[in-house]
Amino acid sequence: MPFGVKHYTPLASGQELTEEQKGPWSALEEQVGLDIKQDWEGTKKFMHPRGCFWGDMLPAPVSVKSDSYYAKLREGEDEVVAHHLIPVSVVVVDDVAIINFYCLILTRTETDEGDVKQVEKVVRGHNTWKKENDRWLLLSTYNTMVETKDDD
Repeated sequence: MPFGVKHYTPLASGQELTEEQKGPWSALEEQVGLDIKQDWEGTKKFMHPRGCFWGDMLPAPVSVKSDSYYAKLREGEDEVVAHHLIPVSVVVVDDVAIINFYCLILTRTETDEGDVKQVEKVVRGHNTWKKENDRWLLLSTYNTMVETKDDD
């Protein structure tokens, strides 16, 4: 398993995604990829106009109207070398999808001494998506960093 994380398994039931679940999951994968690259214009295309996005990494919720604030917060972050998404649950009811997932992130940072160090991070994601005009749009998030030990 990437990043040395052993205890995360795809979907709580261990099953593959159904065709119905693949639509919102694919939207999440693309949106996260754009966010990782800090492609804010691309990311904005996935944000519902009335969405609310928050987590323990943000001091306050962010919306489409305040996304420039989010972009400024992300400036100067460590370089993301790789990321991997793991679905925990994908529930689709009509035009709404609730997705719980883990995002494993490997970053590269420079220490005060000038050495390059790689850091593993795990994010626990909880997203709500809404399908409008045949597109899945991110309506709500609450994502948190998972505390891990060096041997996890």
